Amino acid sequence: MNKNIEPIIPIYNDLNFLLNKSEGLILDIWGVLWDGIAIYPDAKKTLSFFKKNNIPVILLSNAPRKSSIVAKKLSNIGIKPNLYKKIISSGDVCKNQLIDKNVNINGTKYYFIGLKEDNDLLKNTKFIESNSYKEADFILLTGPRSFDDTPEDYLNELKSCISFKLPMICANPDKIIIRQNGEKIFCAGAISELYEKLGGKVKYFGKPYNNIFLEAINFLKKINPNLNLQNISIIGDGLETDILGGNSVNISSILVTSGILSYSLKTQYGEMPNINLFNKIISSSDSKPDAAVTIFKINP
Repeated sequence: MNKNIEPIIPIYNDLNFLLNKSEGLILDIWGVLWDGIAIYPDAKKTLSFFKKNNIPVILLSNAPRKSSIVAKKLSNIGIKPNLYKKIISSGDVCKNQLIDKNVNINGTKYYFIGLKEDNDLLKNTKFIESNSYKEADFILLTGPRSFDDTPEDYLNELKSCISFKLPMICANPDKIIIRQNGEKIFCAGAISELYEKLGGKVKYFGKPYNNIFLEAINFLKKINPNLNLQNISIIGDGLETDILGGNSVNISSILVTSGILSYSLKTQYGEMPNINLFNKIISSSDSKPDAAVTIFKINP
């Protein structure tokens, strides 16, 4: 750490400080376990440690797809289902809320914006894709159509949708992710933010909204009916999603600095950030983590 400068919140090089009071963990996936392409070096070993020590892990993801697809992708990079208790995705929450009619949407036709591989989210439901926004009842947004896109690439399209007063359903509130190589990728939240600035209405599903957090907490309570919420932590790299969501349900929140914040902090994986810059980012945020860690890691 920088000499004579103290961080606003404690910042550690590993998660050992949690071990004495941990009855369960809620983990972000992107930015904690992997960057969308490659697994982080210590992720699998750390998950194995928590399993060995009977600390249940729930994976909470803003992935705008079914949790079964997320599980398959994780399995392909070595994070097998035996390393965690459950995955809850924003895609699952979005789909279930639409099916259960908990969203004020008139009609069943949606105009889709996102990767082709995510266009099965509402498969085998009453909802039907429309190829034209002119014939749609709402927009289903899962992200950009290409990882090379920026929100501005959709400006004219979004303006046209607003002219038809289409509400937007956003299945991923994340705005950006950062690869381990420093590459910046825009997510659905950045496009929906632009839509709102243009005057459009958006309904979000996923972190930081507490429905997805409460589902995770209720699952942990099934495992341990005597669960003490003070001993539950969310570990994630997003101040506006993971940390804010943890604050909303009054559980401990641990900020990982080697994910999305590495872009603002100008750090490499595992590097301790400049404390002045770190303090500035934390103090300017509406969400307050209880602590920070450079990487998702345990030192046995």
